Amino acid sequence: MASDTPTTETPAPAPAVDKPPSLWKNRDFLKLWLGYTTSQLGSQITVVAMPLVAIVILGANEAEVGTLGAVSRLPFLLFLFAGFWADRFRKRPTMIAADVGRALLLFLIVVMYLTGTLTLFWLGTITFFSVSMFVFFEVANMSHLPFLVGREHLGDGNAKLQLSNSVSRIAGNSIGSALVSVFAAALVLVVDVVTFLVSAVSCALIRKPEPEPASEGDRPSVFSSIAEGLRWVWRDRLIRPSVLAAGCYMFFYTGIEVLLPLWMVDGLGLSPYWLGILLAVGGPGAILGSLLATRSMKWIGIGPAFFWPTVVGNLSLFLVALATGPTWLLLVMIGATQFLLGITGPIAMVASATLRMGATPQQLQGRVMASQRAVALSLAPLGALLTGLLAAGIGMRATLLICAAGAVVPIFVLALSPVLKTKGMPEPQEH
Repeated sequence: MASDTPTTETPAPAPAVDKPPSLWKNRDFLKLWLGYTTSQLGSQITVVAMPLVAIVILGANEAEVGTLGAVSRLPFLLFLFAGFWADRFRKRPTMIAADVGRALLLFLIVVMYLTGTLTLFWLGTITFFSVSMFVFFEVANMSHLPFLVGREHLGDGNAKLQLSNSVSRIAGNSIGSALVSVFAAALVLVVDVVTFLVSAVSCALIRKPEPEPASEGDRPSVFSSIAEGLRWVWRDRLIRPSVLAAGCYMFFYTGIEVLLPLWMVDGLGLSPYWLGILLAVGGPGAILGSLLATRSMKWIGIGPAFFWPTVVGNLSLFLVALATGPTWLLLVMIGATQFLLGITGPIAMVASATLRMGATPQQLQGRVMASQRAVALSLAPLGALLTGLLAAGIGMRATLLICAAGAVVPIFVLALSPVLKTKGMPEPQEH
């Protein structure tokens, strides 16, 4: 009789619930996306406001700006421990706690400004702990993404989060520059406080239960766990060159990033107002790049979509160092760099993240992501510090030219690796 049972009814609708055809219909992803978007919006406002707090309010010079930049990047070394934490404990509570912590720390800057107790020492100290919270949030957020969306939606999920980042650049930088022109830069940080609290609430509303962490008996030690992630990064033929290229890039790009506000205001004589405007110029390009990220991986493959945008974006940094002439030409040259970085950055980052997630087993997602970030960003504090000291000695333009030349090295690292030849989604390899 079993053979007479109708076979027209199948469990086909069930996968549609767990794996919707579009991530815009995945409610938990939308909550993650909303939290990430609001957090990025506030962070971009801070990108405009924080350097101006140091330069305009506290009168920081080249060496002090470089030192502050180094201090704000030292927490990147915590990525290793944050990866261990993300794989050992639940990720959603970590994101919520990090958001609340960042909100309180930035609010402390506002309070100290209003009471006249804010100094470069306290600005650097609070920034250090705020960025530390960012590190834990970022690792938990990105290692939570594969669990929420599934392997088949990794590229789409990365692209949507990158699109949020791109839109936030436009809105955040534009709002930031407008607010800075009206209010003191320190007061603008209040907006960032609100966005972090909104992000915390959004993450708290995610309902998909996370898997149980490994039992105490199955848990390796902290250092063994971290070492496992580092070994995977070093031995993987796709992740290793990506990390080396990113580390070299961050060393030199951080120098340009740290000096840019001072270069524009003191070196080129531009109004602080233009800082936010020029940073916002990259926004339209970033939106376009985010929209093209998934398509680029389909058109030319994941590896080439990582490599070729890197070539264009890195070479565009020479325009910042070579900027000269009347105001309109300065704005065009620096704006062109921001626009090109805006287009190429999202495509390269989405492709790079997709390569890493595809090549990494689920149980190692947090540690591998964190190991990659830690190794790649570990040179950023040194780059910021040396750039500030070098600029004080030989001048900002010469230092910027050196940094732009150094950013060419990652192009060769990727060109000589298997990344360029990798077209499809990689599978985790036995190491």
